[in-house]
Amino acid sequence: MITYRPHVLILALILLSTCLSFGSFPAKAFAEDKTIVMFIPDTDWPPYLIDDPKFPGGGVLIDVLTAVAAPLGYTVETKRLPNKRGWMMLDKGEVDVHAKAKEWVKHPDMYLWTEPFMVNEDVMIYPANKPLHYTTPEKLYGKTVAAMDGFVYPALEPHFASYKIIRRAVVSPFAMLELVARERVDAALVNRTETQWLFRNRPDLGPERFVMDETPFDSAGYRYAFSKEGDWQPFIDAFNAKLEEMKKNGKLHEILNRYN
Repeated sequence: MITYRPHVLILALILLSTCLSFGSFPAKAFAEDKTIVMFIPDTDWPPYLIDDPKFPGGGVLIDVLTAVAAPLGYTVETKRLPNKRGWMMLDKGEVDVHAKAKEWVKHPDMYLWTEPFMVNEDVMIYPANKPLHYTTPEKLYGKTVAAMDGFVYPALEPHFASYKIIRRAVVSPFAMLELVARERVDAALVNRTETQWLFRNRPDLGPERFVMDETPFDSAGYRYAFSKEGDWQPFIDAFNAKLEEMKKNGKLHEILNRYN
């Protein structure tokens, strides 16, 4: 018959209790580590961000991140925030990721970036009866051009700064298109994907009133910018590998095509 001394039994119970307690912590930490918190602007921006039950993916930016992250065991949560506050929280690691073109960020080295998952094209749009057909910035000298308030257009910023091109700030794509249609401006700077989406889904906008350039005046690849406050580089490496696989097997195109 085996006998246990009281102090040995007590020690064994303490060790067992400790092991069980620590056994629960990794599971909790693992679950938290597998959640990606994405900050998105506090406005709809179809087809990039869509608050519509007909598009359960939430728009291109959320849908692609979710589709690539899910096979890696991660889930995506979104947090709608004013732009300035969102970037501040990303800097501090209070949110994990935001979708942006690297070229549009003043200090891109502050973040960890994935490979691009889609191309953003900025194009000129004109009144149907007064097309200009952009070739170089000089073509717009002396012209008034509508542009989204707060947006940066690297190819044209020096010409705005010198006032050789007159920039008129607007707060929505609808206001921009109306200015063009009424010939209150000579042209507008629009996102091709967004504008094509609006013309397909909002025929009341009168697409026939406009002419859009075929050639973009600027383009950039959309990427995901991760906070440097978290250990995201291993995930980004796995993300890039999965993204490349989805580009080759057509799954990425399938997602993007949902929003065409």
